[in-house]
Amino acid sequence: MVQKGQWVVLPASVAKTLKGLRVSPPGVVPQRDRRPRWICDYTWSSVNDDTLDLSPREAMQFGQALDRVLREILLANPAFGPVHLNKTDLSDGFYRVDVNPDDIPKLGVVFPSRPGQPEPYVAFPLVLPMGWKESPPYFCAFTETIADVANERLQASAYQPKPHHLDELANAVRTEPPHKPARSASTPVKSVEVPSVRDPSLPTNAPPLQYIDIFVDDFISLGQAPFLRRVRKTLLHAIDQVIRPLDGHDSRYRREPVSMKKLRAGDCSWGTVKLVLGWIVDTVNLTIQLPPHREERLWEILNSIPRDQKRTSVKKWHKILGELRSMSVALPGSRNMFGRLQNALSLKEKGRVSLKKGVHQALDDFRWLASDLSSRPTRIPELVPLSPIAEGHHDASGAGAGGVWFPGQQAVLRQGWKPGVPILWRLQWPKFITDSIVSSDNPTGTITNSDLELAGGLLHLDCAAQTMDTRERTLLSKGDNLNTTFWERKGSTTTNSVPAYLLRMFGIHQRFHRYVPRFDYISGPSNLVADALSRVDAAVRARFVDHFRVAAETVSKGVSSGRAKGTVTYWEKWLDFTTELGLDPFLEAFDDKVPILQVFMHRVRSGELAAHGDPIRARSTEDYVRAVAQTFLTVGADDPRYNSLGKIDFRIQRTIAAWKKEDPPAGRVKPIPIQVIRRIAFVAQHLPPTARTLLATADMIIIAFFFLLRPGEYTDATSDTTPFHFGDVQLMVGPVRLNILTCTDAELLQATSATLTFTTQKNGVENEVIRQGRSGDPHLCPVLAIVRRVRHLREHQAAPHVPLGRVFTLAGTESVTPTLITKTLRDAVKYLGMDLGFLPSEVSARSLRAAGAMALLVAKVDPDIIRLLGRWRSDEMLRYLHLSAEPLMKDFARRMLHADYTMTPSQLVPMQ
Repeated sequence: MVQKGQWVVLPASVAKTLKGLRVSPPGVVPQRDRRPRWICDYTWSSVNDDTLDLSPREAMQFGQALDRVLREILLANPAFGPVHLNKTDLSDGFYRVDVNPDDIPKLGVVFPSRPGQPEPYVAFPLVLPMGWKESPPYFCAFTETIADVANERLQASAYQPKPHHLDELANAVRTEPPHKPARSASTPVKSVEVPSVRDPSLPTNAPPLQYIDIFVDDFISLGQAPFLRRVRKTLLHAIDQVIRPLDGHDSRYRREPVSMKKLRAGDCSWGTVKLVLGWIVDTVNLTIQLPPHREERLWEILNSIPRDQKRTSVKKWHKILGELRSMSVALPGSRNMFGRLQNALSLKEKGRVSLKKGVHQALDDFRWLASDLSSRPTRIPELVPLSPIAEGHHDASGAGAGGVWFPGQQAVLRQGWKPGVPILWRLQWPKFITDSIVSSDNPTGTITNSDLELAGGLLHLDCAAQTMDTRERTLLSKGDNLNTTFWERKGSTTTNSVPAYLLRMFGIHQRFHRYVPRFDYISGPSNLVADALSRVDAAVRARFVDHFRVAAETVSKGVSSGRAKGTVTYWEKWLDFTTELGLDPFLEAFDDKVPILQVFMHRVRSGELAAHGDPIRARSTEDYVRAVAQTFLTVGADDPRYNSLGKIDFRIQRTIAAWKKEDPPAGRVKPIPIQVIRRIAFVAQHLPPTARTLLATADMIIIAFFFLLRPGEYTDATSDTTPFHFGDVQLMVGPVRLNILTCTDAELLQATSATLTFTTQKNGVENEVIRQGRSGDPHLCPVLAIVRRVRHLREHQAAPHVPLGRVFTLAGTESVTPTLITKTLRDAVKYLGMDLGFLPSEVSARSLRAAGAMALLVAKVDPDIIRLLGRWRSDEMLRYLHLSAEPLMKDFARRMLHADYTMTPSQLVPMQ
């Protein structure tokens, strides 16, 4: 180290002349397969205590390195093959960073003396020494900078790294994957099977993975074909930019910044099975497990404490706890086993720890885990939390426990459970529990309310596991007891009472069912459903559950199924967003929720969180935020968009307004001129009677034009909009209404007007009647078109609920669909040519409603009357106007036939 210019050794007599001299004792730390590491005890002379905290503590991010690496592996797009890993170690680590010369005397270390040496020596570091509290953060600032620079370049698609001599060397090294522990011959502990389907919440359109992480001085590179060498070269060049590479002026003792020994050993070579941060990571099978030497060490620790041992030293117990915790990082359920182990440490006496029954039970749990390791390697999806497939709220009282789960769109429900319907559960406590609850009447009880809440949390998770496929899926469980939430999050408690035992059961349950639990707090006033379920008796609870489900289904039926599904999709995107930020989806910790909503809105509009991954318009972004707000309201939370005055916050309003100005004009529906309808009616007159579907299509087009109908009101499609049925039709001869089921065909042909009665059509008043008279045309007439449909339906004994657009053929039944309407209209527009002023692609089934309104407007019908006929609401009073008034409506059809027009060509129409 002296030859490398890292340390200088001076005689004590010389060292004493240095200003600010402090001398600390040295030591060594044993390392596996490496020489012991030189370290200095800077607490001896209070160097660490007196050092000002000037270093960037936030640079020490290595505590979550393994979590980040595993998350990147799981989120990688499998379309590009498995993720490959490599490690790049820095040589001389801390010794690459120089120390301020003025501070060197304070970091002096006693140098070991030889026998007969005339005077002792003092060693002084010229670089960051091991043991000084400022060394790790300063060094991490260097290595984190390297990782940040490399990742920024990897994200720039235009960046192409130059060749690097170490990349060529690493590429030539071929290595074998690390040796995995032999599979146990013993019977494995039972658990549910690994799911065969990839979590649908995982991304499917991500580019090939290119990522670099850092653990102190170990760089972990992740990549997918075809960018493996690009990742490695980018990292090597970033290292050279921060830590000067070798050049011709260096002494022979200075080494490459990258550890050549480990590079030649294959650490820097790519592989799908790699020893990373003390774990064997297999990216093909998505598993992580202890290497053989660590598994042996785990057994060594457990065997060092026989079941009959009563005490051990505090020092040994600290070491045992530390090593067990380091191994529990990737062992699902193990963190819940530490409660009673930690409790033993809190009860130490005279440097000794008492090993009671609960402690040995916890150690037996670790023996169970150890025996299970080789036959059940941990799956990475068991460790990485993703967007939850369900959110649940639970509560407990002296009477019982209960809760509600809200399954998300990605949840796979077990047989008998309905998608989108909340799942409710309740358990009434048995008498031996209620008799032991602490209360004013029973102060000597042994069970507290927090204990009951924790037990309710475990039952809540079991409810999810029994009703949904929770394997390798994330669950979000919320309770209104802070003690319970903290215990669940930490996984342990320093007691030997009920919570420690229950938390142990949490761990076993999680490991068996392979889910990823997340825990959060919900305030009592927002937890009304679970609170009610925890208190009511069985009969009341059953009625409540039934009515709650009906209420939930009713709420979802309040909008179309497409909009309901969209709301679920938008909420899933919100969950992805809040989960990434580590936030409660209902933002209960925030008084002002608008800034979070604003960030969400920007990501949605940019396409990052949009359903299809593309930028969207302001109106669509507004729909996302509205859906999130409505989900808040469904669970009793306040609308996050509103300010204290009950109005949408001006920041959201201004943002939407600004985006609307940026958006291009919305594409408007082109109204079809009457000549297009005439063409379709003309063709229909010359079709054979066997062309029943085409004839019905022409009739429905005529009906939709004259009655200004939406596609869902006149087409027989699979949508939530209710089309008019056979039973909604009436035919009149003057003031006399015909019985359309019994009258003759001749009587039908005498009809002078026809009506449609509203039931559940959009914007229609129930039982309201809309009426049209004859147009005067022998074919292009709304009354005759309805007569033709009535004749067809009654010939085939159609029931009153059969849609007006249903067609009976020799082969069965067919439907007049929006697609068929659109095709017919476009064929007619194409035939008539460009003189119409628009392209065939600009018209659809929605154009007929606009066409009818335009014909009325050209015919100089009052716009208010047009709004009434088309059920466009400009004022609430319009609901009370009756559209069936004969003086108002009888002449419209005739006037519409004399209101022909063409369209001014747009830029999309080719020149003649």
